[in-house]
Amino acid sequence: VCARRFEFVEYGKQYEGDAEKTICCDGLVKGSKLHLTHWSGNETPQEYKDDLSTEIALRFIKMTKGSSEWDDAVLLNNHFDTDGVMSVWALLNPELALKYEAKIVSAAAAGDFEEWGFSDYGLKLDIALKKLRSEAGSDKKAYEQVFPEVEDLINTVEDRPELWKEDLDKLNEQFMKVCNDEIMTSTLEDNKTKFRHASGKVGTIGIMVHPKGVEEVSPYVVSRTFPQSSAGMGDSVTRILLATEQEDGTYLYNYQRPGHAWADTSRRQKIEKPNVEKLLEVLGPKWTSEDFDVVGTTSPVAEGPEQMADLLLGAERSILPRLA
Repeated sequence: VCARRFEFVEYGKQYEGDAEKTICCDGLVKGSKLHLTHWSGNETPQEYKDDLSTEIALRFIKMTKGSSEWDDAVLLNNHFDTDGVMSVWALLNPELALKYEAKIVSAAAAGDFEEWGFSDYGLKLDIALKKLRSEAGSDKKAYEQVFPEVEDLINTVEDRPELWKEDLDKLNEQFMKVCNDEIMTSTLEDNKTKFRHASGKVGTIGIMVHPKGVEEVSPYVVSRTFPQSSAGMGDSVTRILLATEQEDGTYLYNYQRPGHAWADTSRRQKIEKPNVEKLLEVLGPKWTSEDFDVVGTTSPVAEGPEQMADLLLGAERSILPRLA
């Protein structure tokens, strides 16, 4: 019988309770005995590793089903987001978690990796949880007020459009601009033979060009435009260049990795961040890493998107380690 219970720990604080068995579900909580999290710096046992913390929790449930020394553990989390909530909920409700596995995983992927799959379900559930968290006012209050309603929300979210319709309509509007080529997309492949002096590979750059007056699309739209495949299952983009045209024909740029790249993943391709300091030295003073996953411009530049993608690829290649 599962007799686990949950305790919220404020972000950055250490668990100071007296429980001997504690499980960190997503995030990183100091003082926890077992990690079941994909956050960088985790100590999650290799046999439980997966891409999302929710998937790690599900793997743990399946591998310890029937008997586990952790059946009476205290579950710890220090923030309220969809992957964290689903991780905790799964470990408190293992049988239900297996029943709703596909649903809670799709929501966790939307939340943590900003992935918009073929179905809208996961995105709807993620948007709903974000809205309810905002209404609660704090992570702690959200666990008190929203967490008890998770099972009901899993079952009824599609019948509660007041929680997600406004946001989803905006996302669909943005994605239609991609589909009808108002926002142009293309890719630039990393032709390694052009750079024989360097080891490694930057990978393919996905390019999205926003015309004058069109705001930069949501990361959800980026992920639906350039979907990620599992490692070894074909090439996916490893960089994304978002270009926004200005009134005078110049461009602002946001150069980033796919949404999962920050996490410790095992199925999705691991995408390391380049040496940003060296990259900025090559790119010059109009570029910064502040508030960007990799780098972006601080003011408009003259180079067009295709030219800029080629320049960025060359800049990244130039800072890769050289072959012996």
